[in-house]
Amino acid sequence: MPAPEIFHHDTLGSTNDEAARLLATDCAAPLVVIARQQTKGRGRFGRPWLSEPNGNLYISFGFRPRVAPARLQTFTLWAGVNICDFIAARMPAIPGIKWPNDIFFGPRKAGGMLAEARAAAGNIDSLVFGLGLNLKPPAAGWPPELAATATSLAEQPGGELADPNAFVAGLIARVLNACDQLLANPAATSVSLAALWQKYDLLRGKTITILSGNERLTGDADGIDSEGSLVLKMTGANTQKIRAGDVTIEKKPNREIPF
Repeated sequence: MPAPEIFHHDTLGSTNDEAARLLATDCAAPLVVIARQQTKGRGRFGRPWLSEPNGNLYISFGFRPRVAPARLQTFTLWAGVNICDFIAARMPAIPGIKWPNDIFFGPRKAGGMLAEARAAAGNIDSLVFGLGLNLKPPAAGWPPELAATATSLAEQPGGELADPNAFVAGLIARVLNACDQLLANPAATSVSLAALWQKYDLLRGKTITILSGNERLTGDADGIDSEGSLVLKMTGANTQKIRAGDVTIEKKPNREIPF
């Protein structure tokens, strides 16, 4: 994959929106959009993402993969475990991933990911992958509504970044390499995804309740399958496979991880 053009902004509404706008023009891909602040940062289902200008990472990658959708169905999961692995190699604290797209340290959320694709003629014509990662807490502290659930790298042992620019450059290279691997060798990537997911999976073995429309499913999380679906062990020998994007995980008080 060629070296990306990198676009830096002080303020954007959304780095994902800007990456999508650039892909809709003749701008070469891959591309990277970074902002110091977002005014309309968002996560899954349009939920707002706090994006203050305090040195955190708000970044989106733009690709033109032009492959069948099935080739990219595990993209967010694969990118997520690669990001966790990148972080874990640089600090003592070990991050974890909560299916399908959240990065945690213990019970507190440090990052979120959002992939958005557009199809044309049966193929994925453009793919935008966004990451919001808390590098340090807000100068005034976390807002009351986030104080119990949010965290940052700097709040973890060894998590203060001596050179944030080098960290971001390394992370960009890791995400681009992960995309290359997925497109070049899906079978090998599937094996690597299974191993890394087991290493960083926060849900495995925990009893969770899934909300799918008006239906509630309770069972024990048992990792993911080859397509990236969450495997839920129900009572007896029954299992359910939950597709990313179709469900939310019900929040419960007084749990180790705030689902």
